[in-house]
Amino acid sequence: MYFWKIKEYLHFGVLLTVQALALVSESTLRFALPLYLLNVSGSPSLYGVATAVAFVPSVLLMPVAGVVADRVDIRRILVIAGSVLVLCSACYLFLFRAYLLVMTILFLVALYAVHALYIPMFQAQIPRMLDTAHVKQGVSLVNQVSTASNIIGPVVAGVLMGWMGIALLVCFGMVCLAAAVMFAYACPSLKRSPAASSGVSTGDFAIEERRSLFQDVRAAVFFLRSEKLLLLSIVFACLVNAVLAGVNVVLPYVVTEQLAWNAAAAGLAEAIGAVGALAGSAFVGLAPGFCTTKRFPAFVALLGFGPLISVIGSFFGFDAAVQFVCLTVGVAWILFWGSTITVVLVSDIQLQCESGMVGRVLALFYAVATCASPVGQAACGIAIDMSGTTVLLVFMATAMELFAVSMALLFKKHTK
Repeated sequence: MYFWKIKEYLHFGVLLTVQALALVSESTLRFALPLYLLNVSGSPSLYGVATAVAFVPSVLLMPVAGVVADRVDIRRILVIAGSVLVLCSACYLFLFRAYLLVMTILFLVALYAVHALYIPMFQAQIPRMLDTAHVKQGVSLVNQVSTASNIIGPVVAGVLMGWMGIALLVCFGMVCLAAAVMFAYACPSLKRSPAASSGVSTGDFAIEERRSLFQDVRAAVFFLRSEKLLLLSIVFACLVNAVLAGVNVVLPYVVTEQLAWNAAAAGLAEAIGAVGALAGSAFVGLAPGFCTTKRFPAFVALLGFGPLISVIGSFFGFDAAVQFVCLTVGVAWILFWGSTITVVLVSDIQLQCESGMVGRVLALFYAVATCASPVGQAACGIAIDMSGTTVLLVFMATAMELFAVSMALLFKKHTK
């Protein structure tokens, strides 16, 4: 049943509230800081350098973040992360007028590092707070909150920055984070697992307090190597992510360059795509029995129709409005099935992992998937310059169908 008894799952509702406040806080600032830099400097290159440099440390920190999520009380993590961000906020507010580029990069590094910590931290709580039958619905809700926060944050930043200015916007972000900490401390169940807190082994791969961070990350790698089907799912999910990262390049390029529409239209297209992602997360929560790993190949095959839908308008020479509709519907279709695949995979990781392994394995998955995105974006940018968007979208669709066939064959082999 999707809507559980309120009394029994009240603490999970608190977790979702804490997640929403924390993610809205950092997503607002991650959007506003580089945008302010762009507005002041007028330099797209500085904007790109600042975001790229800040992004790299978070990828390197993700495996370590998974160990921390398994070892440390979530409330303590929020307090430490909040203290770091408050310190960065104070430094930024005092020094940004004199050292805007440096302070923007440093603040963004802290925000991306905290974001890398939040991902496994919230996901690792799900199997600790919910029974096995409700894990998929829990993952679905957490994913929906994450997606919604990533939509709300930029909108809030865009509205409030013009009204309040960057200084008060930074203060607003810290108020949201403080509220998240207070909600977390109001819920005693938001803590690390009994196995992690006691140091008692719950399996071959469980955490022991005296092991080093490197040993814990290594244990997560060995665990994945022992779970062939799960490892295959993660590898294919990362390959799919690399190809689909091109959506982030194709969408704004087609809207602003080919259709010659403004940035607001590009923002509308992205918002429609995000609705598709939300719907995909909700779909898993409503039909957990249907959305299983064995249907991964079918989901990837269905996803492959998205690029073809996107290219229909331009291929047949329809007017700009029809091309825009085809593009946004195609992107929403892609993100619907992409979100479905992500939620199912994250659910399977949580169901198959030991309680003390969830954070580490999820962090490894997100680290690899995150690394795949910029590679895919760079390749798609080059492909657009060389052959145009139509050829690229047809290639993306073909790649998805080939991935689907390969997955079906390998899954069949490893489930015998």
